[in-house]
Amino acid sequence: MLKTNIVFAVNDGYAEKLGVTVVSILENNKNDNFSFYVLSSDFSEKSKQKLSEIKKKYQNFSIEYIEPDKSLFAGLKLNIEYISIETYYRYIIANILPSADRALYLDADLVVNGSLSELYNTDIGKYYCAGVKDYHIDKIGYKSQIGFSDDDLYINAGVLLLNLEAIRKENLVEKLFENTKIFANSISYQDQDIINITFKGKIRPLDSIFNFATINTKKEKNKRQTAVVIHYTGKRKPWHKGCKNKMRKVWNKYFYIYKKIVGENFLNILFKKLFFRG
Repeated sequence: MLKTNIVFAVNDGYAEKLGVTVVSILENNKNDNFSFYVLSSDFSEKSKQKLSEIKKKYQNFSIEYIEPDKSLFAGLKLNIEYISIETYYRYIIANILPSADRALYLDADLVVNGSLSELYNTDIGKYYCAGVKDYHIDKIGYKSQIGFSDDDLYINAGVLLLNLEAIRKENLVEKLFENTKIFANSISYQDQDIINITFKGKIRPLDSIFNFATINTKKEKNKRQTAVVIHYTGKRKPWHKGCKNKMRKVWNKYFYIYKKIVGENFLNILFKKLFFRG
């Protein structure tokens, strides 16, 4: 059976959240095999050991840690306070997986609540990537700032099915870096803007169930039960006090499973009391 390539880009401060994401994938895709790749410059041995404990419950995955050359990303613009330089690491996925023809990039502030098979096997032969329309960007009328029309597709880059073969063939890794410099003074959403600019016209739109962002929980209430990838966009996450996301309990569910796996059973009663009432 072919393995599903899934790539993350995180710093060590997000290690536990990454564990929750990984557990959610494995819990809902027990008949598939996964190759996880973690792009990070500071992922600690302690964090790696924690993630390795997931093997206690699931065996259908491997995990590899890759430390990118930080000098490649020196000076790139960061203007969103809760997003770190690791966000740009997704630029180089095609180069770090030179023998893979596709990979799924996922942010670590999300959980997978169903099968990834349909998403991963989407036909992207004519595209550089596939992704879900970003309703927040449409709502705030931002696209004109980067030269897009109202009708142009702009996707949220937290879930990207990447055509690595096409990206390599057309030297798009270099183009991503070039455009980051060219548009440095006109972008507000960092690498997400640049991915949309660079891949414009060659992005396949996906159903919003594959990147069900915070705005979708309000805009598409009818899809809450069928959402496959639930993405907790915005500053307030489910692990923050005051998070009002209507689907925060789904994240808490996988957080509880992760905590059990890594042996923190003394928290069971507390988590049940706090997160599973009603």
